[in-house]
Amino acid sequence: PSVAEITVEGNSVLETEDIIDNMASADIAEGQIFTRAALEAIQQGIQEVYSSRGRYGASVEVTVDELPRNRVSISLDINEGEESRIRHINVVGNEAFEEEQLLDLFELGTKPWYMFLSRKDRYSREQFSGDLERLESFYLDNGYVEFSVDSTPISITPDRKEVYITINVNEGDQYTVSNVDLAGDLVDAEALLRAAIFVQPGQIYSQGLVTGTEEIMVQFLGNLGYAFAEATGVPEVNDEDETVEVTFFIEPGNRTYVNRINFSGNLSTADDVLRREMRQLESAPASSIQIEQSKVRLERLGYFETVEVETDEVPGTEDQIDVNYDVVEQNFGAVSFQVGTGGGGNFFLSSNLQAQNFLGTGRTVGIGVNRSRFQQGLNFQYVDPFFTPDGVSRGFNLFAREIDSPFNVSNFNTTSFGGSVSFSYPLSEIEVLGFDLGYTHTELGTGTGSVQEIISSPKLFDGINQYVIEPANANPFNAPVRDALLGDVANLRPDQLRAPTDPGFVDRFGDTFDNFSLTGRWFRNTLNRGQLATDGSLHNIGIEITMPGSDLEYARINYSNQIYWPINSRRTWVVGLQTNLGYGIGYGDNSEMPFFNNFFAGGLIQGGGRVRGFEENSLGPQSTAGARYLTEGPISLLRDEEGNIITDIAGNAAFAGDIGYQTEALLDANGNVILDANGNPEVALAVQNFFLDEDFDSFGGNILTTVTLELIFPLPFVPNQNQVRSSFFIDAGNVFSSNCTERQRLLKNCTNFDLGEIRYSAGVAITYLSPFGPLTFYLAAPFGKEGDDTKSFDFTVGVF
Repeated sequence: PSVAEITVEGNSVLETEDIIDNMASADIAEGQIFTRAALEAIQQGIQEVYSSRGRYGASVEVTVDELPRNRVSISLDINEGEESRIRHINVVGNEAFEEEQLLDLFELGTKPWYMFLSRKDRYSREQFSGDLERLESFYLDNGYVEFSVDSTPISITPDRKEVYITINVNEGDQYTVSNVDLAGDLVDAEALLRAAIFVQPGQIYSQGLVTGTEEIMVQFLGNLGYAFAEATGVPEVNDEDETVEVTFFIEPGNRTYVNRINFSGNLSTADDVLRREMRQLESAPASSIQIEQSKVRLERLGYFETVEVETDEVPGTEDQIDVNYDVVEQNFGAVSFQVGTGGGGNFFLSSNLQAQNFLGTGRTVGIGVNRSRFQQGLNFQYVDPFFTPDGVSRGFNLFAREIDSPFNVSNFNTTSFGGSVSFSYPLSEIEVLGFDLGYTHTELGTGTGSVQEIISSPKLFDGINQYVIEPANANPFNAPVRDALLGDVANLRPDQLRAPTDPGFVDRFGDTFDNFSLTGRWFRNTLNRGQLATDGSLHNIGIEITMPGSDLEYARINYSNQIYWPINSRRTWVVGLQTNLGYGIGYGDNSEMPFFNNFFAGGLIQGGGRVRGFEENSLGPQSTAGARYLTEGPISLLRDEEGNIITDIAGNAAFAGDIGYQTEALLDANGNVILDANGNPEVALAVQNFFLDEDFDSFGGNILTTVTLELIFPLPFVPNQNQVRSSFFIDAGNVFSSNCTERQRLLKNCTNFDLGEIRYSAGVAITYLSPFGPLTFYLAAPFGKEGDDTKSFDFTVGVF
């Protein structure tokens, strides 16, 4: 009979398609002649596959039904059973090493209680074979060249749910190296090859060192153009004196040249953008280090999710290869936006037409439009990373923005516009030196109720001993002062009054500035990827100084780094360190750096100052609340013959309303003007009270220090770890000032650098490279001091 139909039911571990394909390879397929012997072999084979995966209770029930016209249908009903768990692993025959030390090498084993999500105790024949290979490698690396695994009997409990594993080993004796030599065709590179030998006479023999030497030799020969070179370390064992003589046989093959360099996967990026990153050239001798270096340069561009490289022999030749790079492009960068939460739960949104790889040219073109509660602005950026064929880059930047001080920052606003031109020069494969020349016009607004460090509060007029007490129904900055009482100035604390000898920044330097700046930058980049790196480091030093002719004279220096140390070979477990340091100083006629260029710390601050777990900008020196009294112009309060202020029965101050100070008419509940006994409108002062706010806001400082230590770990159930980063982190840092005012010191809200004032936090963070840009979440526990503004959760899109 012929097979008319095959159905498979009950399977989830094995795919139906795989089962059908395996049956077809044994000539059991629809349209083929049915043979029961082949079907029984398939049945046994399926059960064997399940057993190899630790499912010893699996069973396969086969039903064959006869159909008309000499045909049959085959049904496989599979019971996959449960995965058998490892109850115990026992190593027998080991004398040199404890059993516990050997079992630590295994991926399989019994599972401790705290690893309740682990599959360590689920038996798999494939994993067990890998564990035995690791055991053998361990002994060979420790000199036991005759080590062997004699047998591995496995016992299964009657219910087939648990297994007991015994590993019988023969350790043999420990051998040392007696001599190391080279043989074969050394292609005039004997000195280079001998420098690659890790194995030395007198050492305990290690197969790992032999293998490592082979790899380095092949790499050295590959750098000389021998792309198909082979180096084989052959140990000659002498049982009499328990020594090993190692000879490395070199077979360089023909010197190889690169025929073509090909790219695939670059759907939107032009070939020449990739080709200019190549350090390996066509028609030149093939160099393994230059081929790999070219791959790393492509990864650092940040345009690609992955970069793979393969070399293929050119058919019909013995000395030519093609180098093929396959890239997967990042799915973001053309249009992005930044969104997050600011202080007080306020949302912010920043939209940017930002293309790091504009139209596939490799140039950066960006138009940013920012608008939020605190700022609005327009920015244009253009960077050509290969302005010259040698890799000199040139860029332009134009901007116009208006910034009202953001949440938690003292009240002021700036309106500015300007631009800059920048050049960068490659010093080496990993170092770049850059210069920026810029111009900025800034207009500073002190705002309403501005703090003492920005502009001093008006001095009390001579002879005034009282101030207006804010009535309960009045806004101290908008409404007229009506039905107010007078308070005695003597009752105010010193910090609530302006010190006449302590002028603010605007009092000393004005509120409009034109500055020309020169910035020098140095980068050193050995990161393995442009996004979410897992190995290498990035160091960045920047020095900005205003040039002669500027209204403000100051300098800023910044240092930042990213360093990653992979823990495992796959780079899924990584230790990371990030540091941001900054210092600003005034020179010439300026005793300090402008306050609106201060450093800030706390929250997810772009470009530095990141201390998660605290409100954005909330750390560091704080301002002194402003004190206001009749701020809009002079006024004469009426006085009696003895010079005392005249007040009415309710305690209101009387004043001469005809000398220019703004007044507002008093209205009744119906909105009608209230008239006095003489028929004249009653008025009230439209002035500000003393601003006695004690909720001091951040003022920033000229010293920044923040550090992040993180443990990057793979997120479960995420197939592409290159797109997602999860980490446990510890943040530490703060902002300090070497220019604290006397009033700030009096209030104890400003300090110079002090390790005792460092703030800490710990938590977990996740970053996902979404189509809109990096999406970052964090959950943190802050370790601060009383009065700190904390924030345990936050997120942002568009920045790390």
